[in-house]
This record gives sequence, C-alpha cells and structure tokens, in this order.
Amino acid sequence: MISLLQTNNASGLKDQLGNLSEDVWMLAPEISVVITLLLLLGFDLLFRKNKETGLAAIAFCGLASTFTLLTFQWVNFSTDFMVMGKLLRYDQLSLFLKLIFTLGGALGLVIATRNENRNYLFRSGESMVVLFGLLLGVFLMTMSVNLLMIYLSVEVVSICSYILTGILKGKKKSEAALKYLLFGAVSAAVMLYGISWLYGFTGTLDITSQAFINGLSEVPALPLAIALIMTLGGIIFKLGAVPFHIWSPDVYEAAPTAVVSIFSTLPKLAALTILFRLVNILPAEWFDWQLILGVIALASMIFGNFSALWQKDVKRMLAYSSIAHAGFLLVGLIAWTEAGNTAMLFYGAMYLVMNFAAFLLVAIMEKHTGSSTFEDLRGFGTALPFAGVLAVVVMVSLTGLPPTVGFNAKLYVFSAIWEAYQVQNNPVLLWVFVVGLLNTVVALFYYLKLPYYLFFKAGPETISKKLSATDHIWGTIMVFPLLLWFFQSEWLMDILNSINFVF
Repeated sequence: MISLLQTNNASGLKDQLGNLSEDVWMLAPEISVVITLLLLLGFDLLFRKNKETGLAAIAFCGLASTFTLLTFQWVNFSTDFMVMGKLLRYDQLSLFLKLIFTLGGALGLVIATRNENRNYLFRSGESMVVLFGLLLGVFLMTMSVNLLMIYLSVEVVSICSYILTGILKGKKKSEAALKYLLFGAVSAAVMLYGISWLYGFTGTLDITSQAFINGLSEVPALPLAIALIMTLGGIIFKLGAVPFHIWSPDVYEAAPTAVVSIFSTLPKLAALTILFRLVNILPAEWFDWQLILGVIALASMIFGNFSALWQKDVKRMLAYSSIAHAGFLLVGLIAWTEAGNTAMLFYGAMYLVMNFAAFLLVAIMEKHTGSSTFEDLRGFGTALPFAGVLAVVVMVSLTGLPPTVGFNAKLYVFSAIWEAYQVQNNPVLLWVFVVGLLNTVVALFYYLKLPYYLFFKAGPETISKKLSATDHIWGTIMVFPLLLWFFQSEWLMDILNSINFVF
C-alpha cells in the first residue's frame, strides 16, 4: 500500500512538473516582460546619471523579444490550453491582442521621443518599470478566466495608470491622478463585491467550469443581475465607457501624451476581452446582455460625441471621443455573432493604430507650440503642411470616412449589427444601429475642427517652420497604414477569421 502511494505521488509530481514546463513556455512573453522590468529596475539602481539611452535600449529590446516570442507562439499555435491552475487561458484571441499590445507599447515609447520634454519617461527607471507593469497587467487581463485573476490583473493596470498619471510634478497632474484613483477605487470595490456574490452563488471562481454555470443556473434572475452588473463595474471603468467615464478628460489632459496614448487603448481592449469572455459563457436567457450593453453603448456614443463638440483642448477632445469609441467597440460584441466578434477585433486593432497616430501628432504639435489647445494650434498646418496633412488623415479616419481604414472598421461593425438585427429582430440592435450611424455624423463636426484651426485660422509667426527628419519618418509610418488598409483590409480580416472564438 505504501509503495503504491509513493508511486502515485511520484506520478502526480511528475505530471505537475510537466504541466509547469508547458505553462512556462506559454507564459514566455509575460516572463520576457518581467525580465525587462527587472533589468530596467537594476539599471536604474546602478547608474545615477545619463541613463536615458540605456533605459530606452533595454525597453525596446525587451519589447522586441516579447514580440518575437508572441509571433513564434502564433505561428506554432495548435490548441487552447488552461495554464497556472486554470487561472489563465492560452488561446489565439489573447495571442493576437498581446501582439498588438506589444506594438502599442513600442509606439508609445516612440511618441515619448517626439515630445520636447522627451526625457520625462526615460530619465528614471520608475516610469519605465511602471509602464512595463501596465503591459504585464493587460497581458494577464486578456488571458484571465478566473474571477480573482481578473480582479488582480485589472488592479495591476489601474495602479500603474494612477502612478503614470501623477508621476510628474504639477497641481493639474496630481488632481487628475487623485480623481482617477478615487473613481478607480470605487469601481474596484463594486466589482469585488459583485465577484463575492458570484463566488457565493457557485462556490468557484473559474468562469469556464461547469460548476460555475450550474451554480448560476439555480440563482433567481434579480440577484444574478445585480451581481453581474456590479462585476461589470471594474470592467466598464477600464473600458472608459459610461457611467465610469468621468476620469477620462482630466487624465487625458494632464498626463504626458505618450502615457495617455498607451493607457487610452491597451486597457480598453483588454477590458473588452474580459467582457467578451463573460458574455459568451453566460446564456442570454439568464442575463439580457444585449439590453445592458446596448444601453451602455448608446450612452457612451451620445455622451462622448456631444461632449467632444465643446472642447477647447485636443487631448480633452480625444478623451471624450474615446468614450464614444468605447460604445462603438461594444457594437460588435452586442451583435453576438462570429461576424460581430471579428468586426469588434478589427475595430479595436484599427482604433489602436489611429489613436497612436493621433497622439503622435499631438506630441509633435506640443513640441512646436508648447500647447495642445485649438487656439494655440492656429496656423500650424500652414506653417508645417506635412504634419497638417497627416493630422487631417488621422481625423478623417477617426471619424470613419473613406479613403481611410476607419471607414472599414465602422462598416464592419454596423454590418454585423444590422445582420444580427435581421436574424434576431431585437429592437435594441436597431436602436444601436441607428444611433451609432447618427453619432458618426456628429463626430464629423469635432474631428474636422482640428484641420479647420490648422489651415484656416491665422497663427502666430513664432511657430517653427521646420519638421525634423524623424518626425517625417514616424509620422509617415503611423499614418500611411490608415490609407493602405482601406484598400487592403482583407489580410487582417483573414487573420481574425482564423481565430476560434468558441471556448
């Protein structure tokens, strides 16, 4: 008997070690991020002065190695796996998002180099360490299928975002960081309370387990709805949608442009992934996802677009437009079809590219004018025509007009919602379709406000009339794909169609 127990224990230990080795391979990109984080911290401790170049080199090399590992995993992907004791899920959806998140991190660092005060992100290791902590958090958010892991990963991203917002001195930055922290704490508390209800109902935190589904099937509709709505609090906060949106304008205006470009896109898409997993796990007859998310999408589009009309600062305008884009991102999810899922991912990827291009141009404008207000940007397009033309292309793409990829993105999501309405005949889908199209028209007015000030308003003579060669190069690199992918969006759609959304 003793020998049999010893054999079983040895076999169990062997299996655990084998599973651990598989987990290490599947978590290789996350390990790369952690190693980069530690190297940045060590370099910052060892060197006191002139460390900008070293920190930048470590950061870009770390992102390159992470991107290489993710690409290798994507090419060699065979099947989905549960890792780390079923806390995380390794699948194509998370791989795709981590690839574009890594690219987004690199673009954010590029934007930091374009700013006049470019040393703010590279002068010390603290900012870089926190930035890579945020990247690790969004990686984990895309893989999390355990309620506790979802909460922890959301909090990692939130805490890093608070620090990055207020890391520079200044009253406005401190106020924005405090407001961000207060709203984040409230949403996190509400989310944690909702998670405790779900755990009490089911006795498990694993949202993919049959015990979780069976437990919720026995819960009355009202307490289940309350628990799910509370759980959505933290997710909607990271998505930047109504009603957890109030922090956005002040944070966007106060935080460094490169930092805003990162946490205005990466956490938003990561939160959308968590929401996607919850929606696809729980049957519609238990909780009317389309009604709840439809109301959030409508409120976000209406509030975001109409508030953006009155803004006098470009970064605040982009903050309100991001609230509206959160609503547009939900449109594909509400369709509840494979075409809707694909359209949602396409829109998310293109929004990331458009947003980084917009903030790159804002950084260039800040470098030449010292401000991001519309009044201070008068005549900038006339003085620097190349940057002005790039700004026009980006604004047209964010509006969703041809010949830019923004048009393709909105075409796909609205086509998906219309097809879903024809099949399901749900009036919520029709309202989302109609109001979404009308809001696209509203967006035209505030997005074209920037080109109007750049080219049709007389500006001061003090604007520098020379754009650096690197500004030309990076501006072209970020903006040209917005035109190219209007004609060649099929290659990305083919990649997205290969993703298995069923789990």
